[in-house]
Amino acid sequence: MRSPLTRFGALLLALALVAAACASSDGDDDGAEPAPTTAEAPGDAGGTTAGDGEPGEQPDDGNAASDGGDGGDVPIDRTGEVIRVGYVNNEGGNISLPELRIGGEVAINVINEAGGIHGAMIEPIICLSDGTPESAINCAIKLIEEDVDMAYMGVELGSEAAFGLWVDAGIPYVSSHSWGRTERNSPGAFLLHVATGAFAVGPAKTFSELGIDHIAVLVQDSSTALDFLDNIIAPVLEHYGIEMERIVVDIASPDWTAAIAAAQSAGVEGMMGQLDEFGCIGMVGSAAASGFDKPIFAGSCTLYIDVLGAAAIGTYTQGDQWVPWVAEFAPPEIQERLAEYADHMTAAGHEQLIEGFGIAPYGAWREIEFILETIEGPITSESITDAFANAGETPGWFGPNLRCGMAPWPPESSHCMSHIMVWQVVEADDGSLRRIVVGDGLFDAYELSGL
Repeated sequence: MRSPLTRFGALLLALALVAAACASSDGDDDGAEPAPTTAEAPGDAGGTTAGDGEPGEQPDDGNAASDGGDGGDVPIDRTGEVIRVGYVNNEGGNISLPELRIGGEVAINVINEAGGIHGAMIEPIICLSDGTPESAINCAIKLIEEDVDMAYMGVELGSEAAFGLWVDAGIPYVSSHSWGRTERNSPGAFLLHVATGAFAVGPAKTFSELGIDHIAVLVQDSSTALDFLDNIIAPVLEHYGIEMERIVVDIASPDWTAAIAAAQSAGVEGMMGQLDEFGCIGMVGSAAASGFDKPIFAGSCTLYIDVLGAAAIGTYTQGDQWVPWVAEFAPPEIQERLAEYADHMTAAGHEQLIEGFGIAPYGAWREIEFILETIEGPITSESITDAFANAGETPGWFGPNLRCGMAPWPPESSHCMSHIMVWQVVEADDGSLRRIVVGDGLFDAYELSGL
């Protein structure tokens, strides 16, 4: 079985939909061994085609470094330059996730050791926030006064309160995922990985392929979760011709036995949850105890697999990147990058975090590296914003190519990606539990959403 740290996808929904608390973990930052630079584009990571050429061929969007004269490439030399990044992360409060700082710091060390951005060194200026609006505002003010060129959020639950400060200062706001509503649709915000709405499509597509047209949807009682249920899940299920039984569970005192009984009495053929990790444990555990033997899609949860063991067999879950626990199904180049990531985390003294949350900022910073390398003139907040906004299709590190500035998920236009994949929990020959990829892996969820 996998470590309880393997739950980043569920963290995103738990924070974005119900603001649920997650377990804290510890770690220290350190250096990493040098790695090859990504001056050569890593190509297509998830079955998409870049540009109009062969799969993996990068588009010619006019950003290649050249002298603009006879057409020959001229190397850019930024030796001595520094790119100052305000790196905000929630640590020390109710939500404490140093992995979302550590993974990024390891990647930045790797980039710098390999020569930086054409010789320019990335200097992260860390500000730890406790996730409250006041703390988010304080970090934004501090880092803006530090004259940073770019803001990067590991995780910032108070981002809604501080986002306007970054925008007003003209500083690009970048993260792997969204932590607030406003940033999902704002110029100057670039959220590299999948939009929140994509997490409704994986279950709908899976149930449709199983021939199921009547399911129960379990959510915890919060305004954000209910908004997601009514305005995203419901229309996506309707697009697939799936009837929904709406079951809302109290967050503080959930009665999972009653929730499962309600689903059974409605005669549903399947069940899905948009829940935090503890909610998934309650849903799947109670379903097993009550004899519910229909397909269950446990949102993006993973911790329930370790906690419930055999009761998790046959359930489905989902994610937006190739990760260590499904590495065997990934394309060869992604397998190499996952192994490289593990090596760098181990060398930095964070082997225990390899299957944790650190993979998200690590991958994001390797993607940021490529976009920053497209800048020809001085690296400033304005040129960084322009580079992201006009990047076109650029290489994804652990997933499909990014499309920053192209709004691949129009309702959440700041996101750079719309792909997701579905996994199923199975029992291996040795009796252990593993996840297998359903279908062909990553698919464009927006194209299949009906939204």
